Amino acid sequence: MEYVYAGRKNDQSIIADLKKRFEAKSLEELVSAYNKEAKCGIVGVHMQALYLIALNQEFRERLKESPVYLLEHVLGLVGPIEIVDGGIRIKEKRY
Repeated sequence: MEYVYAGRKNDQSIIADLKKRFEAKSLEELVSAYNKEAKCGIVGVHMQALYLIALNQEFRERLKESPVYLLEHVLGLVGPIEIVDGGIRIKEKRY
């Protein structure tokens, strides 16, 4: 699940507004918001990319790690996550 992010004129202000909303949420709510995106997958909509970038910033600020990555201009998700001991980890697949 990846998206090639190309910045636009007002992106930073939109990301800042989204991040401000994430600051008021609990870790459980952030994980739930992320897992909804991971389940849906990246659909190629620019607004979803901005949402994920803001979510990435909030995870990094709180936990120093994030399940959302932005390498160069490639935005992606690592898959579903869970909370373990106050941090996050990728959910193990159960067969």
